[in-house]
Amino acid sequence: MKLNTRQKQILAQLSGKEFVSVESLSVQFDMAAQTIRRDITQLCDLGLARRHHGGVGQLPSVENLSFGNRRVINADAKVRIAQQVASLIPDDASVALGIGTTMEAIAKQLLRKKGLKIITNNLNVASIFFQQSDCQVLVSGGQLRPQDQDLVGDQAVQFFNSFYVDFAVVSVGALDIDRGLMDFDLENAAITQSLLDNAQHKILAADESKWNKKAFALVAPFTRIDHFITDQLPSLEIGDKLQRCVKDITSC
Repeated sequence: MKLNTRQKQILAQLSGKEFVSVESLSVQFDMAAQTIRRDITQLCDLGLARRHHGGVGQLPSVENLSFGNRRVINADAKVRIAQQVASLIPDDASVALGIGTTMEAIAKQLLRKKGLKIITNNLNVASIFFQQSDCQVLVSGGQLRPQDQDLVGDQAVQFFNSFYVDFAVVSVGALDIDRGLMDFDLENAAITQSLLDNAQHKILAADESKWNKKAFALVAPFTRIDHFITDQLPSLEIGDKLQRCVKDITSC
């Protein structure tokens, strides 16, 4: 199901919040409470939010959402992030693209570039680049995860360890100001670590929804990142702390 603009904005507001009332949403959007309740019902039926009495809240953050649901959350923000990432990557560069739905948006923006060499374990990314003959695309081996449409395991890690690229572009399941980049399983963490270990320039592309999630697998501290591209930071305090460890932060 395709979300309408209002539903996307409701989801964006839920980032990091346990509860938003129907009444406040009705006032904000100047819509009848019944209309807001229909929006909330559809979001909950899709597994994107949790219904509460008189309102709606974010899903529990102890596990990742399904691939299909992650695709629609903050979709507009992911496009803006992807455009900014693409502006950092010149023609003829070598680029490693990892796990996640944000990588699809980035791949679509990179189609405008010439002479790229792409290495990836993300089958959706590979499919996007196959539309353009000017790009050289190398895909890892590994264990197929049909629901996530990617390849993981030792073969995938060894694949990324066989290259040293100009740019590694990564996203993760969660961000923590003290622990850095985190994810929901060790396979994802190992893939992202191998990308960061084998690139000259390291770009983190992650929207605001990645904050305040309780992933358990440590990936890397923020000091490993050269460029952090996001839609917005959750607070001025977090922005100040990030400035001390990330070379370049862009909100778009």
